[in-house]
Amino acid sequence: MFQRILGILLFFGTALYGLEYFVLEEEYHFDENKIYAKTLFPQLDYDFLLLEIPTNSSNFQIKSFQLIALFEKEGIQMGAKSSVITFKREIKGDIDGVKNYIMGLFLQEYKKNNIKIRSIELEQITPTDFNPKTMREIDFHSKLLKRKEGTFDVVVEENGRNKKVFFKYNLDATLEGIMTIDEISGGQTITYQNARVVEIPFDKISAELMRSEEIGKVAVRSYTPKEVLVTHDRLVAKRVVKKGDKIVVSVQEKGVLLEFVLEALKNGAIGDVIRAKALEGKKTYQVKVIDEGRGILQ
Repeated sequence: MFQRILGILLFFGTALYGLEYFVLEEEYHFDENKIYAKTLFPQLDYDFLLLEIPTNSSNFQIKSFQLIALFEKEGIQMGAKSSVITFKREIKGDIDGVKNYIMGLFLQEYKKNNIKIRSIELEQITPTDFNPKTMREIDFHSKLLKRKEGTFDVVVEENGRNKKVFFKYNLDATLEGIMTIDEISGGQTITYQNARVVEIPFDKISAELMRSEEIGKVAVRSYTPKEVLVTHDRLVAKRVVKKGDKIVVSVQEKGVLLEFVLEALKNGAIGDVIRAKALEGKKTYQVKVIDEGRGILQ
């Protein structure tokens, strides 16, 4: 708010007294290490050196008051949008192929979570001209797919030898997740009555997210409060057999399929092997659960 008021006052000051007032941006890109006044403000009448960025630097920061002092020394009224001004080295060359490659990796990894990518920003760290025609390999480690930002390298051929050009990436994307809307007891199935589909910003992914197609097919391992984003480490297979349920058990003998009814002695999900007993008598059997209320003799 203060900067807006200051800008308005200085605007009227310019109109009344003919003063020129300039505002430094938060970020500038450079390809030459020497930064001149007219590099930032081409409309200036004369030019002078502001600073020289080290040749091995691709990201350089300076306090805004330091630049303001240099301009005011020349009689130029100056302000800034930020207390720190960042200079980033301009990438020379076509990097769309690199962006598309990284985008493809994220799309493939999170297709099941309906990822939506708004943008991928690349910043070249290694101070060298980047020529995509000499590119030999993009070394983007799989662990980076769990982070919205990080560094990777591109191997290029230079004078017959391989050279690594390092880049920093920043991903702006969202993922689809499942969030509880009610408290859920351990073993209870997740349904649309106790959970909802949400869209969340892509950040550091510590555990695999539950997917929308799993609703109604899985249960929570233990008590889960409401407003919790559900991850796979919280899930167990949905129980389709409960202790005391009558289950139809099949067994094949000499090409003949036989079926009989047993009583489940414990809860079970599809794929679980549980104990079940005859309806009359004490004999028990090992039964593999294959569906709701059904199993096969083991």
